[in-house]
Amino acid sequence: MMFHERYAYVLEQICGDTDCSYNNSLLSVMHTFSEPIEIHPERYDYGITYRTDAFKEACDIFNRKMGTNYHIGNRHNVFEPDKRDDESLSIQPIYYIFSIIELQFNELSDNEAKAYTKEINAVFSDNNLPWLLSNGKIIKVDAQQFECDLKLKVLAQMQELKDAEPKFQSAYTELTTAVEALEKGDYQSAISNAGKSYESILKVILGADRGNADKLTNQYMEQLLSVPDTMTKAGFREKVMMSLPYVRNNSGADHGAGAKEVVITKPMAKLAVNLAAALDTYLIEEYAESNLGT
Repeated sequence: MMFHERYAYVLEQICGDTDCSYNNSLLSVMHTFSEPIEIHPERYDYGITYRTDAFKEACDIFNRKMGTNYHIGNRHNVFEPDKRDDESLSIQPIYYIFSIIELQFNELSDNEAKAYTKEINAVFSDNNLPWLLSNGKIIKVDAQQFECDLKLKVLAQMQELKDAEPKFQSAYTELTTAVEALEKGDYQSAISNAGKSYESILKVILGADRGNADKLTNQYMEQLLSVPDTMTKAGFREKVMMSLPYVRNNSGADHGAGAKEVVITKPMAKLAVNLAAALDTYLIEEYAESNLGT
């Protein structure tokens, strides 16, 4: 699904703080990554080929799906439309641009896609926009700077790990899903996937196929080299490493509310996602620096 389709019911809420004034900065990057490609419209007949580029093809796919005729404008001046002014992408809603950004990512070669991701995210960062292009999907990161930096850091770290070691794919996908669910108001899913991401990283680091947080954190503490002299391993495990599992297990997110209705609030869901980001970051950095990663 395209970006604006995934967020169809909450577009005003999630895009209300972003208007088309940023479109041209994004379109400039998209023009830069107009990587030449060849299209074979007939599945088994490679004799029929036409040449285009990744940006134009993304726009064409978008227009076919939407029944629109938006165009990309002049390469060197995106303010200058080729057709009617109201058909220029530079004045369309930002969520249409986000959809085309995702479509273009899919058309790029691997190296170009990585560079494209970096440049798109630089536009978001330079303009203090709470968005992140991650693995071809645009997700909203909370605008509060601390939370934004925390999520950006762990998603970037997990992206690198996933690219180098595919076994981290599940943890990455689960954390991304948790962030998206939080912004869409699906707080149960946000907490559940935050917990899953944490457990998935523990399983990868420990080489375990199964086990809940209680078992996994015990096993992890047995392998952890040390904690500061002012702490005990048991205390660190109980007070820190079991904080997210406690929220998940007692919020009704995973195990149901039973006879009593449980209402999960946004602050509680946000806490779970932020705990996942912090704990995942800790595990990743320990994994990289200790014998567990060798």
